[in-house]
Amino acid sequence: MHVLVGQGRFAEAHALVSDAFVERNGSAGYLLRSWVLTQERRPAAAREAVDWALAIAGPAEAADVFVLAGVVLLSLDEAHAALTVAVRASGADPDGWEPSVLLSDVYRRLGRVPDAIAAARRAVAVAPYEAEAQVALARSLSAGRGLTGRLPRRHRAEHESAVERALTLGVDPGQLTAPRGGAVVGGIGFSVFCAVQIYRAETGSAWAIVVAGAVFASLALLIAVLLRIGTRRSGVSARHRLGGIRATTRTELAGDDWLWRIGAVQVGALLPLPMLLSTGLVADRAWRGHGWPLWAAMTAVTAGFCGVLLTLLGARWWYGAWLARRMVRYGRLIAVQLVVAGGLAAGTLALTAHGDAPRWEWVALAAAHLAWAVLGASVALVLVWRIQLKRHQAPLSG
Repeated sequence: MHVLVGQGRFAEAHALVSDAFVERNGSAGYLLRSWVLTQERRPAAAREAVDWALAIAGPAEAADVFVLAGVVLLSLDEAHAALTVAVRASGADPDGWEPSVLLSDVYRRLGRVPDAIAAARRAVAVAPYEAEAQVALARSLSAGRGLTGRLPRRHRAEHESAVERALTLGVDPGQLTAPRGGAVVGGIGFSVFCAVQIYRAETGSAWAIVVAGAVFASLALLIAVLLRIGTRRSGVSARHRLGGIRATTRTELAGDDWLWRIGAVQVGALLPLPMLLSTGLVADRAWRGHGWPLWAAMTAVTAGFCGVLLTLLGARWWYGAWLARRMVRYGRLIAVQLVVAGGLAAGTLALTAHGDAPRWEWVALAAAHLAWAVLGASVALVLVWRIQLKRHQAPLSG
């Protein structure tokens, strides 16, 4: 149903899922009620009905119940909660195509495109003549488009085949394109723009501090607005929603020996950024002829290490102490990052204390900050790709 459905139709549907109907049909009754409430744009009541349905669902509940619950949760923008339900649906019907379609949709919403493609391929293999399976495959493949908007070469033929079959089965062409995640791309672009503006400001240190403060205040405001919008859409408070996402993430990583390694690489890739925007800024200003006094450089070093510490504490809070310890020890990535951060900070303080250091030394130090950040991000991409490759090959080799 769409929003254009008349109020009379909604009234009839709502009357159908009465308390007596729900009591007779158990989980299925609650889920039908939640679907009707979702169409009526009552997200809080719809989420409550889903929670009741899952609470009374037994271990042998039909997979259709969990699939419907996952669809409703996705419509409420609760992708992490839908992931847990999708896994239960797959357990209830390991050979079914509908749980695989749900998993594909959930993984795609979470940005896990390789997993979304793998789930969609399972659905197509089981039910090649089901339109929803072909749509899931086409959308998951199209979600892998790069910044240029083109599909990877290895996916083009498969994507064309999935689209052709879906159209043959009567699918609306508008359903075959996955959302491009404009909000995420826009947020990353805004962050990069702000960082560039900090480095382009060629006046004194005071202006640089003002610009940096305005940038981070704008980012905080943007995050707050996005959280508020998500809260209104889902009907669940930001605090409870964040807690649910964190709990689901911990459970998922604890049960997958590869995912926590990806998390460790991602945490390591973030560590150069606080120093790039603190001591890196000091070095950048110095070679441009706007050197900072020693007290200001010491303040920047302190701020940079506080940023690194907050990143590590944030990982511990998000992933839990047990997983965080494993991440810190993984491949000594974070240890290397901390050593490099200490070296860059020491170099910044040493050149500042020297007072009349040659310009080329400041240029080298600024370039080292930038190279460290770029190299860290590049290595992280390669490592994540290799871990994903091993993760998908592990079941086949086992």
